[in-house]
Amino acid sequence: MECTARIRLRFAGVLKIFAGDNEIVMEIPCGSTIRDLITRISSSNPKLFSRLMDGKELMPDIYIAINDVDIRLLKDLATPLRDGDAVLFLSYIHGG
Repeated sequence: MECTARIRLRFAGVLKIFAGDNEIVMEIPCGSTIRDLITRISSSNPKLFSRLMDGKELMPDIYIAINDVDIRLLKDLATPLRDGDAVLFLSYIHGG
């Protein structure tokens, strides 16, 4: 039996519209990273994926946190995920 991790995804701001729900529970293979998770999202929700990623890079207005810690303080898109993690995706607006 393959090892899987159960991850809770939360979407805030305009991303709720693309996700279709505030919260989604997803099972991913053990050892997956944030990038792997986003790639997995691309197959089930291409519109959400295109809002999150610009090619291979995260869109500049997207904030991602794992268990309330900004992924930029961890290993960015290479941050590994563990069973029970909560991942928040937020699109924020910059003032000018």
